[in-house]
Formats: sequence, structure tokens, C-alpha cells
Amino acid sequence: MRKAPSQLLDLAVLSLLRNGDMHGYQIRKSLAETAGPLFQFSFGSLYPALARLEERGAVASYLESGPTFIGATGSLTGDLALSLERSARTTLGQGDRSVRQKRVFRITDVGKKLHGQLLETLPLESEGEFMAWLYLAQDADLAMVVERARERLLMLETKKRGRTRGAIAESGLRAQIHRRLADLLESEIGFVRSVLGRLETGTGAENVDIH
Repeated sequence: MRKAPSQLLDLAVLSLLRNGDMHGYQIRKSLAETAGPLFQFSFGSLYPALARLEERGAVASYLESGPTFIGATGSLTGDLALSLERSARTTLGQGDRSVRQKRVFRITDVGKKLHGQLLETLPLESEGEFMAWLYLAQDADLAMVVERARERLLMLETKKRGRTRGAIAESGLRAQIHRRLADLLESEIGFVRSVLGRLETGTGAENVDIH
């Protein structure tokens, strides 16, 4: 599974913030638990994405004070600094807790508009991107989701016909590769057809099994 494009990460962040304000760690954790299994993204790309969205006016941020547990950073230098700070706090009798200011992010009206635009226009070039988009589009306009799913189905069927022709025209290993790719495309075609079946009967994207 290839790394998610920046627009897909933007969409995922905006989708989370539509449910309420969140600080960076909450966003990171939620992405890992929900969209993470559907597409790959680097945690190092999250804060640049938040900065990019804030620069566009799609999100705004504010500082919130509160007790914060200082957890592992995931890097050697970061954990070393953390260890030194923990030692200092233990000496002072403060343990691992301190009052820190956290930057909290919220979606703006501009962000809500961008969220809708991304749902409608985000390129869906791979199966993983389509599945992640479908997950994020669960409360989107049903007609739009159906239209985009139909576009995906048409594209897959076109690709499969090309692979089938390739299997006939080629021989040996190349023909075998074409047949294998055609089989993989047929599997995704079946999935998209089942999605469309549920959508067109009014079941809704939220009830589609994407596992």
C-alpha cells in the first residue's frame, strides 16, 4: 500500500475535526485507529498538514492549558531529553505530570467547504485511496458518493478489459501477469458493485463493510 497523498490526509484531518476540536495527539491517535489501516501516512506529515490547513484558513488553533502526561517520543534523542526531564521532575516531587499548554485545532467554515470539495474532487487512483475515501464519505451526500463509486467501477472495468486483451495477445509469463492483474481487478469490481448495491437501495455508506 503506497503512502497517502497529501489531499487524502487533509480530508482525513478535516473529517475528524468536523466531529469536534482536537489537539495534535488526539488527531494522530484517531488517524491511526480509523483511517490508518486503510492508507499509509507518516506521523511526520501530520503537523505540516495541520500547518498547511491553518494557512489556508481551513482550521484554526488555540492554546489550552491542562495537566499532560509526558509519554515516549519514539526517537532516541527525544526519549533522552524526556528521561532527563522526568529525572528533574522526580527530584522536584512532580512525577511525570506538569501543566502544559496544548494547541487545539478546530475546523472553520472554510474548512467545511474544503472538506466537501475534497470529497467531490479527490483523485482516487488506487484501491486503498478509494476505500479510505469511502470511509471518510460516510456522512456525505448519497448521490455524490454513488456517482463517484460508478466512476470507479467504470474505470476498473476498462482496466480489466485491457488486461484481458493483453492476456490473449501475449504468451508465457506476460500473459500470466495480465491474467493475474485481471483477477485482482475483478475482485475490486465485485466490491465496488456491492457498495453500489447498498448505496442505490438507500442502505448508506455507513453500513458498507469495507474490511
